[in-house]
Amino acid sequence: MFAADPSPWLAVFGRAHPLLLHAPLGILPAIAVLEFGALLLRRASPRGAVLTLSWFCALSAVAAAVSGLVLAGEGHNDGAVQGQHKIAGITLAVLCVFAAIAASWQRRATLRIVLGLALCVMVPTGHLGGVMTHGADFLTAPLTGPAEAAPRTGNGFVDTIEPFLQRTCVPCHRPSKRKGELELDTQASIMQGGKHGAVLVPGKPDDSPMLTRCELPLDADEHMPPDGKLQATKAEIAALRQWIADGAAF
Repeated sequence: MFAADPSPWLAVFGRAHPLLLHAPLGILPAIAVLEFGALLLRRASPRGAVLTLSWFCALSAVAAAVSGLVLAGEGHNDGAVQGQHKIAGITLAVLCVFAAIAASWQRRATLRIVLGLALCVMVPTGHLGGVMTHGADFLTAPLTGPAEAAPRTGNGFVDTIEPFLQRTCVPCHRPSKRKGELELDTQASIMQGGKHGAVLVPGKPDDSPMLTRCELPLDADEHMPPDGKLQATKAEIAALRQWIADGAAF
């Protein structure tokens, strides 16, 4: 976790992680194409290009790994997925550095082995990052088709509020992510609140941040869900307000 008063520039560096990570993920396959392409064509690989790209890849991979660790220190996520992503990201950065050293020493066989390992690690590293950002089923959701609508039960929470929370809130507030140390996937976790305290006060919609943040202007810093994410409809927000005002029965 960060200290009580972290440097704002350090925080900006951590939040640049989504930008920095794309460099090694793009450069590494390019190096592999040059190196293994030359092997398949039985031609000499372009040493200057491979060496330059290898060090660019190594430096960007280290920067991405360090920025990721800084971002994790803000406490936006935790859990097993984040731990696995950390290990995979650090491993990938180390392999990229080894690849650059092998390219510098002109150890072609070693370079190709390390490149192969790095490519194998790159795939789960990116996938785990995607799981943290979009949810575990984001990649395969189009293959499963739309979920069948559950029969209405007459329970306002189950019929209206829970589907809205699952669609717009739970992707960032679930056991594997817990942004703001908050989960919104069970009654117990909703009532427990997050690091800023309670998010639901039954009978008092204007004192319930899970509603008031949804009602803020879209460009407000504290608006939830953040701009760019799936947003609640006016009808869903109205239903949430009425549900809380009626006592927030689960």
